[in-house]
Amino acid sequence: SSGLNAEYGGAGQVEFMVHRRILKDDYRGVGEALNETANGEGLIARGRHWLFYSDTYSYHIHRDIGLDLFYKPTVVIGNEGGLEVPTWNFYKSTTPASNYLNVVTLQKLPSTNGTSLLVRLENTLPDSEGGKPITVKLDDLFGVQGDFTEWQELGLAADRDIKKVVDYKTHTLHDNPGKNTITLQPFQIRTFVLSFNATNETENMF
Repeated sequence: SSGLNAEYGGAGQVEFMVHRRILKDDYRGVGEALNETANGEGLIARGRHWLFYSDTYSYHIHRDIGLDLFYKPTVVIGNEGGLEVPTWNFYKSTTPASNYLNVVTLQKLPSTNGTSLLVRLENTLPDSEGGKPITVKLDDLFGVQGDFTEWQELGLAADRDIKKVVDYKTHTLHDNPGKNTITLQPFQIRTFVLSFNATNETENMF
């Protein structure tokens, strides 16, 4: 398996096209020459590659590597006196629902009463790689104890209610709405809006 820091063209198993510069169109779909310059010199693209060697039964591990690369720490530089070190941990539950539960989106939405979060949750393993259903208790995932009020599921694009997108009865067959519990099937992504009461603590998280 290989981990990349950007998208590359390629062929074969270990050949990657990091950069392509041509003075004339090569008639391979671009429709123009690829000759980007700056200060009279051609631009040079550089990339980083991580290669992972294992037996054929460890193929699912490349998904963990991909997430680690995607969520790598961001280096921030500033004046020492102006830095505010956060002391809160946004992840509330002390026990992860699964090592293969990925928070794809976490975004604050405009709200006139309390705090609303747009959340996409993903089960990163497919059936073919040993993926199992993951049960998530939404009111035990984020925020402060007692602040959670309600949740709504939307379609993947977050532009309409889930009932307008899928067969809702089949889609929620393994959910338990009364206990704020949902189940992610292997390789499934689901989108939610979580609502919280207005408190100083939750507002200060953003």
